[in-house]
Amino acid sequence: MTTQNPSTLPHSSLYRAEAIILRHRDLGEADRIITLFSREHGKLRVSARGVRKLKSRLGGHVEPLIHASFLLVRGRTLDIVSQAQALETFPHIRGDLLTTTRGLYVAELVDLFSQEHEAQPALFSLLLEALHRLEGGAPGDALLRAFEVGVLEVAGYRPVLDRCASCGRAIDSKERGLGFGAALGGAVCSSCRTEQWEAMRPLSSEALAALRLLQQRGLDAAEDPMLDGEGPVGSELEALLRWHLRYILERPVETVAFLDQLRTGRTP
Repeated sequence: MTTQNPSTLPHSSLYRAEAIILRHRDLGEADRIITLFSREHGKLRVSARGVRKLKSRLGGHVEPLIHASFLLVRGRTLDIVSQAQALETFPHIRGDLLTTTRGLYVAELVDLFSQEHEAQPALFSLLLEALHRLEGGAPGDALLRAFEVGVLEVAGYRPVLDRCASCGRAIDSKERGLGFGAALGGAVCSSCRTEQWEAMRPLSSEALAALRLLQQRGLDAAEDPMLDGEGPVGSELEALLRWHLRYILERPVETVAFLDQLRTGRTP
């Protein structure tokens, strides 16, 4: 079977997409399957033919975490990359293994919370802004917490923080003995925490204040010293949000294990 030159295909067979590359996997001896997250078309799985050959013109444009413009050809099973032009390569992110892994973590979250061919412009903007901030040297752990809260918001899982997710009464910012119910979708007052709710964890008033700050300020909140990953509030938030995300996704986020190894200096 011969491959038809894209220029001879009907106009409707060609389309453009501005996208961030989330991941890729090798296929055969020279090809790759690339997962893109595009502004216009949502998540796309596409084929990059011959990209692993030394002389491929696509090679430097289709690596994870690159923001690029693509010309794609519609195919029977997978669409095909005809042209790719890198718009941003994020050299600071790609030059540091820990920062690269943080970038891959936010990319994996987007992959897990998105559906193919479903445009999610707010999620695209959140991902691109997070990469810009990582590139600019934003505090990494705090940025991940802000991104996690942002993903929950965009995906329709905004945690309830101003009132009890069980009884509905307002929660005072200094109230002690609080909980966080994954199944309930938010903070639980001290009275309701005594119930045998499914998937419940303790929540300090300081962590509640930090979660409220993250909801109010988004990625800007990453600059707040309270969210320092080595501090008690930052550590509590990290454990809580990871646990909550795993409950929602019904699976772990794979990048977490390697991220933790890098942060503790225990690289494989």
